Amino acid sequence: MQLPKRLGVNAQTSQLGFTIIETLIGLTILSIVSTSIYFAYSNVLDIVQSAQYNSVALDTIESEVESVRNMRYEDVGVVEGAPQGLLAQEKIISVGTTDLVLHTYVRNIDDPFDGTLGGTPGDTAPADYKLVEFQVTCDTCPRHNLISMSTYIAPKNLESTSRRGNLFIRVFDAAGIAVSGATVHITNTLASPDIDLTDITNTDGVLQLVDTATGSAAYRVEVSKSGYSSDRTYAPGSPANPIKPDATVANQQLTIASFAIDRVSSLTIRARDQFCAPTSSFDALVTGAKNIGTNPDTPKYSVAHTTDANGLVTLGSLEWDTYSLVPTDTAFDIAGAHASLSFSIDPNTQHTLTWMTYAKSANALLVSVVDASGQPLNDALVHVTGTGYDESRTTGHWALTQTDWPAGSYDSASAFIETSSGGVLTLKESNGSYASASEEWLISNTFDIGTSSMDFDTLNWSPASQPQPAGDNSLRMQLAANNDNTTWAWTGPDGTGTSYFTTSGDAIPVSLNGNRYIRYRAILKTDSEQIASSLEDVSINYASGCVMSGQAYINGLALETYDVTITRSGYQPVTLSVPISTAWERIIVSLTP
Repeated sequence: MQLPKRLGVNAQTSQLGFTIIETLIGLTILSIVSTSIYFAYSNVLDIVQSAQYNSVALDTIESEVESVRNMRYEDVGVVEGAPQGLLAQEKIISVGTTDLVLHTYVRNIDDPFDGTLGGTPGDTAPADYKLVEFQVTCDTCPRHNLISMSTYIAPKNLESTSRRGNLFIRVFDAAGIAVSGATVHITNTLASPDIDLTDITNTDGVLQLVDTATGSAAYRVEVSKSGYSSDRTYAPGSPANPIKPDATVANQQLTIASFAIDRVSSLTIRARDQFCAPTSSFDALVTGAKNIGTNPDTPKYSVAHTTDANGLVTLGSLEWDTYSLVPTDTAFDIAGAHASLSFSIDPNTQHTLTWMTYAKSANALLVSVVDASGQPLNDALVHVTGTGYDESRTTGHWALTQTDWPAGSYDSASAFIETSSGGVLTLKESNGSYASASEEWLISNTFDIGTSSMDFDTLNWSPASQPQPAGDNSLRMQLAANNDNTTWAWTGPDGTGTSYFTTSGDAIPVSLNGNRYIRYRAILKTDSEQIASSLEDVSINYASGCVMSGQAYINGLALETYDVTITRSGYQPVTLSVPISTAWERIIVSLTP
């Protein structure tokens, strides 16, 4: 019987081979199986290699232990160690292309059976016997664990009174708790032969060198641990009068040297301007309170730092201490900072400090106003007066200011407004007269505040009043703000487009708050052909997340004494005489209710 044509085609197609989907599935399965086989093989190979390394390590240690047991007791020690001896502190064991490291440690042990050094009863011969420990490590070996073995070696004869000394190293953290496993590096170039020994503290945070060579200020001791700060002794004179001089070991005496280390902390310093833009290449000196020497004081940490392209300095290994930060930049001042430029860092913590910077202009004063608990106070008026100087600032606020209108410094202007009259915006004069009854205008460039987290305060300008012949409201202002830098809806103090700012110091409507971009429009007219209205400067006052709380920055000062008065509603006023003796000064003023 003949099959239908359609069935015949299908039957023929089914015999042509695998489809693409079947091929892909097969390749995927093959890949999974191959990968599993590879990793299984690799795992078995690692186990075999690890077993080989461990076997070699154990054989080496057993050989070393047997060798030590056949050495003279006096020779049991490490080269340049304490006790001195013939054993190398480190030895390389090559297994094919892999190197294992054999570490050897020898310590004199003061057994309490016959009394202890400095104890009751005392022991004048504290080197009763020796503890010898061998360790094999391999940083590049897979599945390799530390292999160690130790043995005690005792002298054949009775011990005799020691003619040498003893040095105990105690290591503890910031809370006074013992630090075990701290690395102690001890050197003595005055001994014969030299001593250059590296060992670790025990569970009590102590490393004992019993019956070791004597010497005055002979032992350099350096203490460290991964993830911790470090501490050390210093040779007399370097620095001058070291607080912790190199250790002295005297005959039959016990010298105890104590060292404090703890987990390090991190500090990020962020420098930015009043618009949140990063300030790069800003220089500052960071100095800790801990000294390593006196007369003169020599700080343990005093390092100059410079912010990167993002305005950041990141210090990742600071030990616990109290630090002071001093700006040393020649181009920028600190125009806002935390309540103090000195701060404490605890162990194993993270800190971030933010500075607001501003281009230097003559001498400057930064006033930080705080309450009784040290918290910054915004909205305090800081009034500074001196010879020919009278300026006021409000803490936590900043001002967008324009004082002249050269070409390119504004967005657009009408035909009969004058923008080049020595920093004064006024009407154009023609044939000795001004056009009366016509309104001329200028629209500013866009001010970018840097954040939408902000609140506007007041709109100020000078002169505050216009000549009477110019007529009423001969200078009017409007503002427009947005977050897209495109949509400009002009408004006056009541928040509508039909009102105008006519008095300097008028409050900006809250409807403009929360906008990052702002412009102003100045409208000038005159009722007299002989007298014109004018504008000398404009200031838009605001508070934002880019402006430091409780801070007021005053610049353009001379090197003289100024009267500074701080007032705030609900607090008692404070008046101070502040001498300006350097290019940048800072005072912190506490207000009480």
